[in-house]
Amino acid sequence: MALQMVHMEIAYRLIDKLGITEGKEQFILGSVAPDSVHFRDPYLIEEKIHTHLFEGCGTWSDTDDYDRWKSNIAEFRDKFALCEPDPVKRAFLLGICVHCWTDYCNDVLVWRALQKKYIPPMTTQEFRENYYPEARLLDQWLHQNSENTKEIMSLLEQSKPVDFEDYLRAEDIEKTRQHLLHVQYDVPKADISGNKFYPKEMMTELIDAVVTDPML
Repeated sequence: MALQMVHMEIAYRLIDKLGITEGKEQFILGSVAPDSVHFRDPYLIEEKIHTHLFEGCGTWSDTDDYDRWKSNIAEFRDKFALCEPDPVKRAFLLGICVHCWTDYCNDVLVWRALQKKYIPPMTTQEFRENYYPEARLLDQWLHQNSENTKEIMSLLEQSKPVDFEDYLRAEDIEKTRQHLLHVQYDVPKADISGNKFYPKEMMTELIDAVVTDPML
């Protein structure tokens, strides 16, 4: 899956394109809300599958039915987001849709593309051990270098965590929000010059692809 600054950068760039005038802060919050399951105790992969609308699509991180995942996202969008009369709540729900669509595109354009390039000769475990550190570095680099970071984090700070159906809990979202604001990006300057497996250009192409076609 894409990491959180990538999600928020994409959401921020979509605010004007989608005509979101009310609830911008909730749109940003929605764009990271599905990952709040990581703050549940205990953390269960089944709950992550649910918040990411991944039911029936295979094993998480090993998708075998992309059409089903895309259909699940569209169904959630139509059932909950597009018909929501409250513009602030609708913005939050659209953010969730953007999050899941971003992860879908990341799976296709980054995760699978890199696996095809490096496996074999690498094993799946060796690939993971190389991919994740570079993905984290890129996400930190984006936070440190995007011209939108200050406004994104300001909107995130203004946002209000909410419960939603059986998908999300406000308490988990608040933990996520605080972690993003005060912990996750409080790191030294990110040096991506040594990235060998996941180049910056691939992340940029992912962001551009989702912003061009957000499935909304």
